[in-house]
Amino acid sequence: MQMQEKRFGSKSEEEIDAEISKSTPWNTKKSRDSVWRQFSSFLKEKGYNLEQSTSPESLNTILKSWASNMKKKDGTDYKENVIKHMFNTTAKLVQEKYFNEWNIKINPFTDPCFKAARDARDATRRKLQTLPEKRTVNSAALTENEFLNMVQILNENTPDGLQKKFFLIASFELAWRGGEGASCFTYYFKPEIDNKGLTTGRIEYNPVFSKTAQGGSKPLTSSKWLTKNKDNPNLCPVRLYHLLMMKRRNNINTDRMFLTPNPFWNKIQNAVWYKNSPVGVNEIGKWVKSLAIVTGLDIKRRKISNHSVRSSAVSALAKAGVEEQQLMKITGHQNVNSIKPYLQLDDEHHKSIINKIRNNSVNHKDLTDQMSKIRNGIRSDINEIKDEIKNMKREIKNNREEVKQIATDIDEMKIETAKKKRIYLSEYRQ
Repeated sequence: MQMQEKRFGSKSEEEIDAEISKSTPWNTKKSRDSVWRQFSSFLKEKGYNLEQSTSPESLNTILKSWASNMKKKDGTDYKENVIKHMFNTTAKLVQEKYFNEWNIKINPFTDPCFKAARDARDATRRKLQTLPEKRTVNSAALTENEFLNMVQILNENTPDGLQKKFFLIASFELAWRGGEGASCFTYYFKPEIDNKGLTTGRIEYNPVFSKTAQGGSKPLTSSKWLTKNKDNPNLCPVRLYHLLMMKRRNNINTDRMFLTPNPFWNKIQNAVWYKNSPVGVNEIGKWVKSLAIVTGLDIKRRKISNHSVRSSAVSALAKAGVEEQQLMKITGHQNVNSIKPYLQLDDEHHKSIINKIRNNSVNHKDLTDQMSKIRNGIRSDINEIKDEIKNMKREIKNNREEVKQIATDIDEMKIETAKKKRIYLSEYRQ
């Protein structure tokens, strides 16, 4: 008898855990390990223990103390956003520890018994927010003119200018995070092909793509698209993408998107534009700030970074009327509250609002006249309705009198009919 072929896989729990661990970003692992090492040092210094018998109330005391007393190695305070990150990471790791090791369910983020710990975290953050050097400063959004000035100073006929120009425009249209462009690979991009095998002119971007499986399985994140800019070809990301790919010669083996320019590209005939080495992550992280300095922006008054382009994109879309749910799809955020820091009030928008207030752009006299006309119209309509109601009542009253008269006539007819009936019966019997 032939054995029936098994339908499902046979991965062990260890193999599944290994796959989960492999899919966790390296930076996330590093951050979690660092926080747990510091928390372990805190527990040892304070004489606290995390045991199965430790009550939720005792855990609350430990986390409350941790939120109020965490320090750097040199004894100075962290920035307020670091406090939030370290406390939340610690709370999550403690939650996982108690469930995985002892099957005890706790939730430091929602359980009432941990409210004091959460309050301590928030109090520490509020205290640090009063100190300028400890306060979180978001990257400022660029105005349209500031962004265009940066693009215009870049010469796409040079290796450095071409990839920086593509970086700026792609960062804006794809709403890249600050470090997303620095870690970008060429296979994240895929020209769209129609049913006839022809390119449509759109470039699909998805960080889930790999060399071997470009969109073969359901993506873990929504794709974004670079489309042709027919109104302004100079700013067309599709044109710049194809030009950048064309300049990648056979000497390039790395899949990183942005490469180190060849300093001899214009000194040797037919020289390659780029070396076979990527631009450093830290170097790419300075691109927008460097352009801001060249274009004369005040980087002391405002924080300008690669993330500023993302802020600019989100702010521009929000001002154009794009709803929050659509913004979340573009930025990749899972929570609507996460995009609110990006919705910045730039100088131009702020000035227009102030001018409207100062110039009293809303004419109150006209508004009063309009309201008076509306009220008079409503009064007129109400009076007409009242007259119609009176007429209807009058008609109803008349109708009632007619009905009463008809009823009286019917009664009289019944009496007359009964009399005639008696007379006819009397005559018939005789």
